[in-house]
Amino acid sequence: MHQTCILLKKEFKIQKQLTPCQPVNPHLLKVSILGEPNVGKSTLTNRLVKWKVCAVSKKVHTTRKKAAAIFVEDNKQIVFLDTPGFVTPELSKKHNLEATFVMDPVRSINEADIIAVVVDISNKWTNNRMNENILEVLEDYRHKKSILILNKIDAMKSKGRLLSFTKMLTGGSVSGIENLTQEVSQNVTSVEDMSHLESLEESDSCSAVTSNRRQKRGWPSFSKVFMVSALKNDGIDELRNYLLSAALPGEWMYHSSTVTDQHPHDIALTTLREKLLEYLPEEIPYKLDLRITKWGTLPTGSPEISVKIICSNSRYKRFVIGPGGRHIANCVEKYRNALKEAFKKDILVHIAVE
Repeated sequence: MHQTCILLKKEFKIQKQLTPCQPVNPHLLKVSILGEPNVGKSTLTNRLVKWKVCAVSKKVHTTRKKAAAIFVEDNKQIVFLDTPGFVTPELSKKHNLEATFVMDPVRSINEADIIAVVVDISNKWTNNRMNENILEVLEDYRHKKSILILNKIDAMKSKGRLLSFTKMLTGGSVSGIENLTQEVSQNVTSVEDMSHLESLEESDSCSAVTSNRRQKRGWPSFSKVFMVSALKNDGIDELRNYLLSAALPGEWMYHSSTVTDQHPHDIALTTLREKLLEYLPEEIPYKLDLRITKWGTLPTGSPEISVKIICSNSRYKRFVIGPGGRHIANCVEKYRNALKEAFKKDILVHIAVE
């Protein structure tokens, strides 16, 4: 059984009506991917399913609602629930985010068999402690298996500190580390022997206070820790193989050809917003209204899509279009290529800016 492609509108409607073809002895695993904004959840999901099904950019809040990505191998199906990052009400208002930013992570966890927490280990502001909201969720769902994924190890300037950060994020428990790179291994004789590694608690004089602080910043019940670079595709195979081995006996949720549950319209709009995020400053991409005005097929059989970008003021419109229309022309070219990558076919794209 092989997955084929992300489907266009008519094909998507037909596929939604298909009953999953159950293999002999079917296994299923639902994975909730959680993390703060911009830790690389969508890039990780794309790597795991070997398909670009989730929008990606360097700016926060590219993922705006829950989306499922599906990977099939032999008799096993893994459903990845890529969710928006946990945000405060203040950030939600600032970036004009939908209510899904509050509700979807929780719904994702309720559905999941495994909770996969992603941390940007290269971010010096967050790599030594777990997000408080995520810690609270892990506590509430402690009956579910959870794993820790340290992403962006390729961007770590001091890889010798990977294990010390791991110790903090796991409350002192660092067993079961996967993809331990040679560079890290040279800095530690064994995973369990952490006594000589640097720690942010060195300045604490009271061991009881130190232990308490470590517990608050980390979660000691992760069953596995994975060190990966989603960008470089490093450590992804090991993570995917672990998840396949953890699949449970159960019927598949989706047809074997399905790679995502997103409607083609949603894919087209999120992909355009992804490209706008690449060059527009500050809050502008979050304030634009994107609408599909035409979705058809040319006589040649190629899809044709028209999208309208509605700007709330003339300043936004000038930024979107750019000097001599160069910005929007470059955006259209990148957008067309991204849609071709997602749908695996050439698509004629028209974009109007109002």
